[in-house]
Amino acid sequence: MTERPIVLVAAPDAGLRHSIEFALASEHFSTDAHRDADSAFASPYADQAVCAVLDDEALESWIEAPAQFERFAKPIILLVSLFRTMPDLPSVTLLRKPFLGEPLILAVRYAVAGLA
Repeated sequence: MTERPIVLVAAPDAGLRHSIEFALASEHFSTDAHRDADSAFASPYADQAVCAVLDDEALESWIEAPAQFERFAKPIILLVSLFRTMPDLPSVTLLRKPFLGEPLILAVRYAVAGLA
Protein backbone atom coordinates (compact mmCIF):
# COMPACT_ATOMS: atom_id res chain seq x y z
CA MET A 1 0.00 0.00 0.00
CA THR A 2 1.42 3.36 -1.02
CA GLU A 3 1.43 6.16 1.52
CA ARG A 4 -0.50 9.24 0.53
CA PRO A 5 1.50 12.48 0.21
CA ILE A 6 1.07 14.82 3.18
CA VAL A 7 0.07 18.45 2.62
CA LEU A 8 0.34 20.94 5.48
CA VAL A 9 -2.77 23.11 5.74
CA ALA A 10 -3.14 26.30 7.77
CA ALA A 11 -6.33 28.34 7.94
CA PRO A 12 -7.85 30.00 11.02
CA ASP A 13 -11.40 29.60 9.71
CA ALA A 14 -12.53 26.06 10.53
CA GLY A 15 -14.92 25.91 7.56
CA LEU A 16 -12.21 26.86 5.07
CA ARG A 17 -9.72 24.51 6.73
CA HIS A 18 -12.14 21.57 6.51
CA SER A 19 -13.00 22.42 2.89
CA ILE A 20 -9.33 22.35 1.95
CA GLU A 21 -8.86 19.06 3.80
CA PHE A 22 -11.87 17.52 2.05
CA ALA A 23 -10.76 18.67 -1.40
CA LEU A 24 -7.26 17.28 -0.88
CA ALA A 25 -8.51 14.00 0.63
CA SER A 26 -10.79 13.48 -2.37
CA GLU A 27 -7.64 13.62 -4.52
CA HIS A 28 -5.79 11.10 -2.32
CA PHE A 29 -3.66 13.50 -0.30
CA SER A 30 -3.30 13.29 3.46
CA THR A 31 -3.41 16.56 5.37
CA ASP A 32 -1.99 17.90 8.58
CA ALA A 33 -4.22 20.88 9.36
CA HIS A 34 -3.64 23.79 11.74
CA ARG A 35 -5.17 27.15 12.63
CA ASP A 36 -1.97 29.09 11.87
CA ALA A 37 1.20 28.82 9.81
CA ASP A 38 3.50 28.78 12.84
CA SER A 39 1.82 25.61 14.12
CA ALA A 40 1.89 24.02 10.67
CA PHE A 41 5.60 24.66 10.17
CA ALA A 42 6.33 23.34 13.70
CA SER A 43 4.33 20.17 13.05
CA PRO A 44 6.09 16.81 13.34
CA TYR A 45 4.79 16.17 9.78
CA ALA A 46 6.45 19.26 8.27
CA ASP A 47 9.54 17.32 7.21
CA GLN A 48 7.40 14.69 5.45
CA ALA A 49 5.02 17.15 3.79
CA VAL A 50 5.25 17.59 0.02
CA CYS A 51 3.93 21.16 0.18
CA ALA A 52 1.88 23.58 2.27
CA VAL A 53 -1.45 25.27 1.58
CA LEU A 54 -1.73 28.42 3.69
CA ASP A 55 -4.57 30.86 4.00
CA ASP A 56 -3.22 34.43 4.09
CA GLU A 57 -5.03 34.91 7.41
CA ALA A 58 -2.94 32.06 8.91
CA LEU A 59 0.26 34.11 8.68
CA GLU A 60 0.95 35.93 11.91
CA SER A 61 3.75 38.09 10.51
CA TRP A 62 4.28 39.08 6.90
CA ILE A 63 7.76 40.23 7.92
CA GLU A 64 8.70 36.72 9.11
CA ALA A 65 6.87 34.87 6.31
CA PRO A 66 9.73 34.88 3.75
CA ALA A 67 12.14 33.35 6.31
CA GLN A 68 9.53 30.76 7.37
CA PHE A 69 8.92 29.84 3.74
CA GLU A 70 12.65 29.52 3.07
CA ARG A 71 13.17 27.27 6.11
CA PHE A 72 10.27 25.05 5.00
CA ALA A 73 12.04 24.72 1.63
CA LYS A 74 9.09 23.09 -0.12
CA PRO A 75 6.40 24.51 -2.38
CA ILE A 76 3.86 26.80 -0.75
CA ILE A 77 0.43 27.61 -2.09
CA LEU A 78 -0.85 30.82 -0.53
CA LEU A 79 -4.58 31.49 -0.62
CA VAL A 80 -5.08 35.24 -0.79
CA SER A 81 -8.04 37.58 -0.59
CA LEU A 82 -8.98 39.44 -3.75
CA PHE A 83 -8.05 42.80 -2.26
CA ARG A 84 -4.81 41.92 -0.44
CA THR A 85 -1.57 43.47 -1.65
CA MET A 86 1.13 40.84 -1.53
CA PRO A 87 4.82 41.26 -0.76
CA ASP A 88 7.29 39.63 -3.14
CA LEU A 89 7.45 35.98 -2.14
CA PRO A 90 9.63 33.95 -4.49
CA SER A 91 8.60 30.37 -5.23
CA VAL A 92 5.12 30.81 -3.72
CA THR A 93 2.05 30.01 -5.80
CA LEU A 94 -0.75 32.51 -5.20
CA LEU A 95 -4.39 31.47 -5.50
CA ARG A 96 -7.15 34.01 -5.12
CA LYS A 97 -9.99 33.14 -2.75
CA PRO A 98 -12.76 32.03 -2.90
CA PHE A 99 -12.25 29.98 -6.09
CA LEU A 100 -10.31 27.06 -4.64
CA GLY A 101 -11.64 23.77 -6.06
CA GLU A 102 -9.86 22.72 -9.22
CA PRO A 103 -7.22 25.51 -9.14
CA LEU A 104 -6.17 24.36 -5.65
CA ILE A 105 -5.89 20.72 -6.69
CA LEU A 106 -3.91 21.65 -9.81
CA ALA A 107 -1.55 23.86 -7.79
CA VAL A 108 -0.90 21.04 -5.31
CA ARG A 109 -0.33 18.53 -8.12
CA TYR A 110 2.10 20.91 -9.86
CA ALA A 111 3.91 21.52 -6.57
CA VAL A 112 4.23 17.78 -5.91
CA ALA A 113 5.47 17.22 -9.45
CA GLY A 114 8.07 19.97 -9.01
CA LEU A 115 6.41 22.30 -11.50
CA ALA A 116 5.54 25.09 -9.06
